Amino acid sequence: MKKRFHKLIVGTSNSHYKKSTSQFSALGLSPGQPKILETLIQLEGCMQKELAEACEVEPATITSILPGMEKKDLIKRETIVNGPGKRALSVRLTEKGKAMEREVARVFQEVEELSFKGFTDVEKETFLSLLERVHTNMKET
Repeated sequence: MKKRFHKLIVGTSNSHYKKSTSQFSALGLSPGQPKILETLIQLEGCMQKELAEACEVEPATITSILPGMEKKDLIKRETIVNGPGKRALSVRLTEKGKAMEREVARVFQEVEELSFKGFTDVEKETFLSLLERVHTNMKET
């Protein structure tokens, strides 16, 4: 039977999600929070709208996730004035958030190592390059 792209991509995504989610849950993180931590380590002090774009989710999704992260002292939101009558919320990691991001990075590294078991470095780079092209193609439509 011929392998179908959609089955492989969905199956791979589901397996990756299961492997990482159980570890994130043990860390006290809910779905969506690891991606936000990972993104904020690179975009420290970004606006919520920018965070949503970088995470490839709707701004409302970010708005619903951040209060829980703030209660856990993983992030801090600050109101920034962007001109007369214009305000936005800037999001920063706390020290606790930075420590948690390191744990998130460790989990992702473990899952990546499992995913690429038996691959050469060249095969891994080729695969990632091709998958990035697929991702770009899907974003363009």
